[in-house]
Amino acid sequence: MTMFLEPFAPLFELSRQVAGNGVRSFVPAADVVVTDDDVTVVMDAPGLKVDDLSIELREDVLTVRGERPLPYETGEQQGKIWQRIERGFGTFERTLHLPTGLDPDAITASLSDGVLRLRIPKPQERKPRRIEIVTGQKAETIEGTATDQRELAGSTA
Repeated sequence: MTMFLEPFAPLFELSRQVAGNGVRSFVPAADVVVTDDDVTVVMDAPGLKVDDLSIELREDVLTVRGERPLPYETGEQQGKIWQRIERGFGTFERTLHLPTGLDPDAITASLSDGVLRLRIPKPQERKPRRIEIVTGQKAETIEGTATDQRELAGSTA
């Protein structure tokens, strides 16, 4: 069955980005998890060291830059002709949009087992809080959330 599908393999790989040298570029996968307390970004960074990465948060845009260098010479200059290189290499830049109002100075980052983990706590004023309403006999609680006017303006479009 595999031999039958082999000629069609390039059709299934259209989503792979190829750099000018024929080597697939490296684009790390990322997950963004938003809770009431924080925003967590988990990004695959296999083979990268701390010095290979740069992280910046400006307003609501998180940018992670880095480079995953090709670990060996390619081409015929070394007497080798590479049949296939599927892993991605090269410089990369991932830009992720996050909720507004996060503090760039509050980011904590860790790199372990090829996984970059960023944690950005939400400021107190952005966290949901409970508002107590006092009536004649007993107190009732209604849950409220902080809302940014820019978010409301963008959602009505």
